[in-house]
Amino acid sequence: MEFLHPVFTIVFVFLILYSFVEVNRGDDSRTPKFIFWSIAVYLIVIVGYRKYVGPDYPVYEAMYNEYFPTVDYRQLIDKMFFQRSRIDIEWMYAMLNKWVYTTGLPFKELTLIIAVISICGKLAVYYKNSKYPVFSILLFMIPGFFIGDSGHMRQALGMTVCILSFRFIKERKVWWYLLCIYVAYAFHKSTIVFLPAYWLAIIPMSSGRIFYSVMVCVILSPFQIYNAFSSFLSTLSLQDLSNGYNGYINYESSASSFMDGLMLVFSFLLITYDKVACQKIYYYEYMRNILITGVCLYFIMRSNPVFSTRLVGSYLGFVPLVIPNIVNAIDNKNTKRLVHLFFVIFMIFYYFVFAKYQGNAGRFTPDRYQNFLWSN
Repeated sequence: MEFLHPVFTIVFVFLILYSFVEVNRGDDSRTPKFIFWSIAVYLIVIVGYRKYVGPDYPVYEAMYNEYFPTVDYRQLIDKMFFQRSRIDIEWMYAMLNKWVYTTGLPFKELTLIIAVISICGKLAVYYKNSKYPVFSILLFMIPGFFIGDSGHMRQALGMTVCILSFRFIKERKVWWYLLCIYVAYAFHKSTIVFLPAYWLAIIPMSSGRIFYSVMVCVILSPFQIYNAFSSFLSTLSLQDLSNGYNGYINYESSASSFMDGLMLVFSFLLITYDKVACQKIYYYEYMRNILITGVCLYFIMRSNPVFSTRLVGSYLGFVPLVIPNIVNAIDNKNTKRLVHLFFVIFMIFYYFVFAKYQGNAGRFTPDRYQNFLWSN
């Protein structure tokens, strides 16, 4: 049986235990900010100062030390305004690297800055919009924290901006929302798929419409209709996956029932508790529609393990918002606890699956994980 390094296992166990506290206390209580943001600081330290951890770490470090010093600001400005440029990577990520490198700071400080932006951004939205924010962090941990924040940092930054844009979706501020999408796109091109979310969020839905939407997408799945947009999808930098990330995706592809089952569970909860959640949770309809879009896109792109995970990531990033709010909305206490327990057991299962298939490759195991704060 494989385990992740104690720095991950300890916080994982704490998140599980405290999620029981959240679910079993009164609905009027809120998780203290001190506890929540202490968890955030801890996550920032273990990922921000990681030492050669994550499947993409060597590539990002080489780019920081060898590629970005040669990048000219004029090229970045051209890239910013969609002009022809020699730069092969998104301009906002390149600009961030350039700024940090110019100060003379080592690469580890860049990973810390990225961790602060990425983790604080997502967790701020979770704390404000989730009834059980620590439970939200638990659902975010695997695989988002490891694959994104500890690995593919560009997409993690882009997804964070997409999640932050939820504020402007709620407030119906389209220009601010479009600015967020522009910034997200400047970190990772795949986030452009999130552009329709502003309008999809206000589509009237019911349990029946959710059911039929998911069923239609399941039926369409074998036809690979996404191939009609292959020329567009091929421009979204989806080919730059590391071998480590590919290994993770290939595992989930071979065990298709794993992700299929999870999406069906999401669909069941969205359908069953739609009415009560809409009545009890502010702006639930918006976050629900975003997650439904992610589920539908997953089934449509199911035949392509890259598209069905990377392209829908910004939508599925709302799982840690929607699921805890559904659990909170359930009136029957025994049912509420049972649904919560299901996801706790699932996350424990996911922990061991991830440790076995990605722990060693990503250097997340006790014998491979290192941190600059205490490693030689």
